Amino acid sequence: MLRIFLLLQCLQPSLADTTLRLPTVTVTATRLRTHLLEAPARVTVLDAESMREAAAQNMAELLARRSGVFIRRYGGGGLASMSLRGSTASQTLVLLDGHRIASPQLGQLDLSLLPTVLLQSVEVMHGVGSALYGTDALGGVVNLRTIRPGERLLTVKGIAGAYGERTGSALASGQLGSVSGVVAVEANAARADWPYLNNSLFPPQEVRRTGADRRRLSLYSAFAMETWHMTAWYNDSERGLPTIGSILAGDERQWDRHLRVLAGGNLGRLRLSGLAQSGSLRYVNPQLDLDNTGRTFVSSLDADVRLRSGENFDLITGLSQGYARARHPRVQSNASEQYAAAFASATIRAGSLRLYPALRADAYHRPGEPLLVQFNPRLGLNLRLLSRPALHLKSSAGRFFRNPTFNDRFWQPGGRSDLRPEHGWSTDLGLRLEHRGGRLEASAFLSRVTDQIQWLPSEGGYWAPVNLGRIHSRGLETSYEWRWEMAHLSGGFFFTLTDARDWSDQTAPSYVRLLPRHQGKSHLSLHLGFARLSASARYVGRRFITTDGSSSLVPFTLIDGSLELDQRVGNVALTVSAAAENVFNLRYEVMPSYPMPPRLGRIGLSATIY
Repeated sequence: MLRIFLLLQCLQPSLADTTLRLPTVTVTATRLRTHLLEAPARVTVLDAESMREAAAQNMAELLARRSGVFIRRYGGGGLASMSLRGSTASQTLVLLDGHRIASPQLGQLDLSLLPTVLLQSVEVMHGVGSALYGTDALGGVVNLRTIRPGERLLTVKGIAGAYGERTGSALASGQLGSVSGVVAVEANAARADWPYLNNSLFPPQEVRRTGADRRRLSLYSAFAMETWHMTAWYNDSERGLPTIGSILAGDERQWDRHLRVLAGGNLGRLRLSGLAQSGSLRYVNPQLDLDNTGRTFVSSLDADVRLRSGENFDLITGLSQGYARARHPRVQSNASEQYAAAFASATIRAGSLRLYPALRADAYHRPGEPLLVQFNPRLGLNLRLLSRPALHLKSSAGRFFRNPTFNDRFWQPGGRSDLRPEHGWSTDLGLRLEHRGGRLEASAFLSRVTDQIQWLPSEGGYWAPVNLGRIHSRGLETSYEWRWEMAHLSGGFFFTLTDARDWSDQTAPSYVRLLPRHQGKSHLSLHLGFARLSASARYVGRRFITTDGSSSLVPFTLIDGSLELDQRVGNVALTVSAAAENVFNLRYEVMPSYPMPPRLGRIGLSATIY
């Protein structure tokens, strides 16, 4: 029998009426503290309250419910990657406290392995970000901000769910002299043996999943002293990879382990920060007699200085340095690279107009290859059209690039060291309206990607990458957030229209596969005294299976809901929660032949001692 582990909630007080809502500030869009209304790009900020209302267990669920990101789910409990503005998973940059954490071998991150319980907030910037952060920021940038030491408290939480799911957490925060700290542990396990319709049988039959069990453990600590801080985060997960289209277990399994250590601080106007990340991925398939382990290492160091700060002009400039390597039985032994970058970002204010110029130069050194240098400029603007209500025009345009991954260059057989980086440009235009209790934003975007890397069958009988794609993406994004304090109601919606096509063949452009043209999301939360009721709905339109658009996956709409009851007794705050996913028990697939879970329920209990 699976045990209930002690676990953690976030540093959010259990009683919502003690929450102080401050003006939302972002740094992802400019590297300088900027209010969302004045930012040059669309930015979504998901704070602790948003994560609580979404009742999401991991980053994949949070972004799927409360942002404009499309999450590609390879079945319940399988790989979860993201797409933003028609980009691929490796074309959307993921940062942890400002540092990239995607695997240099695969070029992407499995969002299902990142628990929300260890995060303070999430910033999602839509649009080109290479002028600020370098490679991979084609569709946008997602910055995960970890929890920081706060007031003295102890929180424990336990959750029990359907199909053997058990989750628990524990967090302790406090201060001793000039040193403050927080330590946390989170554990999750599930059998995940839910029923699904097996269409490979004749006639199709409902069967139980086998070999889909999973477990995850996260250990976290953060310490701060004056202007310096240090964070360590260890993730360890194991999961079965169930055979699709069969009632027999394939016995495939995967182990993912990552240790991330971050540190940083300020010396006057000089800010230093660094990350070291070690990861391993083991894959076992007894039927193919495979037992391979890939190991990666990533380090980065940033130094930036705010050279000038005034009423009408701010300038921040800095240097970045990084190193990455990969070791795998199918990857060449020289799979490594070093990079150095110089960047500058400014804010220029002239009356109601704000300009945000930025420029970054990246230089990459790889064994046996010539030095690769990339220059990426961006110009953003924000123009105040009205003061009351606040109406601002936003626009940005810039260039981007994405370096080939280690698998693209070094995988054997197939990898090619002569691959060119993907590159192109992107522009957008939007309006943001803020009035008492509500925020409305509408954006239009257009991007062009040249030399997109695609893996295709080769004459040798194996797959190999080539610079082939010329992807043109365009679309619309509309969102509205509102809060009615008198009725204790809040809610919002997000709608996206994305048209992404491959123009490699000018006479017959093809559709980008498995990308929804339409996507809609909405949420509603009612808070009355000790009770909070939240609900969310998301619609995912058809996704083409074939590039000519002749075959597609069926659209679907999912409804999720949660209820929390809070009670405070002295210095102890208790919370009882219940959540339901896929309330109407819909059968659906996000990716073809990967069934998703039916209706799932969870109940939880947490206690916070102040």
